[in-house]
Amino acid sequence: MKWIVLSDNRTNDPALETEHGLSVLLQTEKHNILLDTGASDVFMRNAERLGVDLAHVDYVFISHGHNDHAGGLRYFLEQNKRAKIILSPDAISGRFFSKRGHQHSITTAWPNIPEERLLMVDETCKIADEIHVIAHIPQVYSRPKGNQNLFVEAGDGSLIPDDFRHELALYTDGLLFTGCAHSGLENILLACPWPVREVVGGFHLLDGYECDEELTALADRLKAKYPDTHFYTSHCTGNHTFEVMKKLMGEQLQSFNCGFLKGSIRLLPLRAGETIAFKEEMQEAFQHGFQAHFPRQEGNNQWQVLPDKDFYQSLNADGAEAYEAIDTDGQRKGGAIIVIDHETHHGELAFLYVKVGVQSKGIGQAIWKAIETIHPETEVWETCTPYFDRRNIHFYINRCGFHAVEFFNEHHPDPNMPEQFEQGDGLFRFVKVK
Repeated sequence: MKWIVLSDNRTNDPALETEHGLSVLLQTEKHNILLDTGASDVFMRNAERLGVDLAHVDYVFISHGHNDHAGGLRYFLEQNKRAKIILSPDAISGRFFSKRGHQHSITTAWPNIPEERLLMVDETCKIADEIHVIAHIPQVYSRPKGNQNLFVEAGDGSLIPDDFRHELALYTDGLLFTGCAHSGLENILLACPWPVREVVGGFHLLDGYECDEELTALADRLKAKYPDTHFYTSHCTGNHTFEVMKKLMGEQLQSFNCGFLKGSIRLLPLRAGETIAFKEEMQEAFQHGFQAHFPRQEGNNQWQVLPDKDFYQSLNADGAEAYEAIDTDGQRKGGAIIVIDHETHHGELAFLYVKVGVQSKGIGQAIWKAIETIHPETEVWETCTPYFDRRNIHFYINRCGFHAVEFFNEHHPDPNMPEQFEQGDGLFRFVKVK
């Protein structure tokens, strides 16, 4: 699972736009879920700059009716013609106002949503595999004091305090999305009956409302009740609020901003003592790929696609560097061995693998981008891949920017590895020039 922030009040990347709004793209093993759409089409422009394709979104989850979370929906619907839209009927029917500073409408200008794409949620329910929506969050703990400026229009046209019956929370695979948490972070956690590893969203704890003692008490309760849960917040969580809670919660509390990617990949040098496990994972990945193409070929289980000698030959070559691809949870998801010639500025991508079970999640491309970042001075890269592996050929040409320049086979063998054609296979040689 990974998620990336497309719209937020803050960013560390000058290429990305900010706004008072929130939008997060969550990618699970089965679904792409857009969590809120910000206040405008900023999230779409940021998505394009970040290389995120919103055409593959399966569900849009709207946490509540305020326009800083749903204002971008009309722009999304112009681009994506398939995603289901999850929201509360009270969100789409309500008229909402803020009296903070001055009275102004914060009602969303709702687009026309085709009936077959609209999923109205009025009670806690399961939407799809591993996607649960929590509705009508009970008030057991106090709500954020910043709510005192927020109102909803009553039937007679008067403004009454918003009770946030239109607010929903989404849970999937250990992650709980809170939107703005107007109902109160503790109330949302209490209403969630499933184990929570990560909480993502605003806390609606604006600076100047809760005092430091109240914030400290909240941080203490969260640490005590949810010691294994990590909290990620921004948007409507004040800077001072964050600092006060961070002092007590430490690494358990993190901030996010536009462009923040959770589940991203870091390349770390192969650790001492991990070589055998690293080799076996790589061999398993290569074997898995081969058997996917030739599942019924006799002897597939006996023939080793990546022999030990080839692995160690690359690992021990002059200029060789081996890297583990580690995600933000500290788990190895793949790795690579490269060979760098610093004099000629040439590099060889000897092996790149993604661990079996986590393929097709962008990990391979993240590994390659990290390699290019580590060695920006390298002007020419080379690699090879078997002729039958269409997925790898697509990956290197269409994802990484390589060009096929040579085909090694029994009539045109690689002079460095003449014995490789014992199985009657062939290799494409790829080159990428900066």
